[in-house]
Amino acid sequence: MSPTRPGKGTFPRYRYLAAVSAEAVGGGMYVPVSLLYFHRVAGLPLGQVGGALTVAALVGLAVSPFFGALVDRLGARTVVAVGFAVRAVGFVCYPFVHQWWQLLAAATLVAVGDRSFQASIQALISELAQGAERQRMIATQSSLRNAGFGVGGLLASLALAADADWAYHAVVLGSGAGLALAAVLIAGLPSGRVPAAAATTTEADGKASGGYGAVLRDRPYLGLTLATVPLAFCYSSLSVILPVYTTQTLHASASLPGLLFTVNTVLVALAQVPVNSWTSKWRRTRVSAMGGVVFAASFLGFAMLSALDGGVVLVSGLLLTTVLYTGGELLHSPSSGALSTDAAPDALRGRYLAVYYLSWSVAKAAAPALFTTLLAVSANLTWLLLAGGVLLGSLAMLRLEPRLPAHAVRPAPEPGSAEPGSAEPAAETAGTVPGAAASPTRRTRRS
Repeated sequence: MSPTRPGKGTFPRYRYLAAVSAEAVGGGMYVPVSLLYFHRVAGLPLGQVGGALTVAALVGLAVSPFFGALVDRLGARTVVAVGFAVRAVGFVCYPFVHQWWQLLAAATLVAVGDRSFQASIQALISELAQGAERQRMIATQSSLRNAGFGVGGLLASLALAADADWAYHAVVLGSGAGLALAAVLIAGLPSGRVPAAAATTTEADGKASGGYGAVLRDRPYLGLTLATVPLAFCYSSLSVILPVYTTQTLHASASLPGLLFTVNTVLVALAQVPVNSWTSKWRRTRVSAMGGVVFAASFLGFAMLSALDGGVVLVSGLLLTTVLYTGGELLHSPSSGALSTDAAPDALRGRYLAVYYLSWSVAKAAAPALFTTLLAVSANLTWLLLAGGVLLGSLAMLRLEPRLPAHAVRPAPEPGSAEPGSAEPAAETAGTVPGAAASPTRRTRRS
């Protein structure tokens, strides 16, 4: 499906989607060799490798708010392109790593560039598309990135079959090449920044008064960020909990987690755009919450599988529950991304999104330690606590719906189209420009 209707502005959006696809292929190539590369090629102990990568990730997490301010000052296009380029440089440095401090320096470049991605890429989408088209681009991006990760993983597997140092170097340099291509494609995009004169007085005052202070005073947006934390943990469960649970608790084949992850990746790549087309006219808060409910159902399903003895029935149950989990991802991912983007004011969108995606970064960083600690106590308790947290987050999102900007909750229909099945008048978003967010202190409410 096209990311937007044909017409003016279509080519930059395709160029953007080509860039994120190249970035995903590069990232997918690196995943299979991340820890193993430095252990085998550089000869570093796994403990040193893990420690260096953890420190680098913490540095990236600490500087992530800085990128939100850069997006507001320089524009999302510049920050995205530079972030891709910095990651590419880091990957190119990897073959020259022979000591721990060299690994730390190169990995920090990669981590810092990676942390610039979430807030800046969502802000860039807001510059390229408005209203419902933003959510469509987010869905298309999700589909293409999953496909890109799959292609990258396949390329890495083919190269690593040679079981030689040159193959590992080729994979890492291939990752850098994908990111370099993405940086070039992004740098060639036209700037879509909102001119300073077009910003509302409230937005200009907010920017002048300290930037992040305006975000911290925006209680509905902070509530949205906090409500997202338990949902953000869901996205780490498939890679952190499921492999341990499948092999150690259910005593299934060690190859099964890879199969389940592949099923998830393929389904997202194939179904994300059609599912988004189906749900794009619904209120984003409710679609996101629905995704949370489906996530919770899948976690309860995983917990119940511990009662099975194994064999074909267990494998079938794991596959079906993984499909259910993927359904939650298909519902939640594009709707939550569009909601957080449209709920942020144009002049401070970078800072707003940096705060919002800090919840995702914290969840990603905390998930391995938290989940492994819970798994040591009880696998079923882990699934039940995760399901309960997701349901609470979904409920909180629904309670926030009246306090969020109307155009963020339900995007305006595309020009020349009516919103089918809706009895609400178009004046619901009166006073707002499609794609332009309400101010952080004076929000448009739905009647």
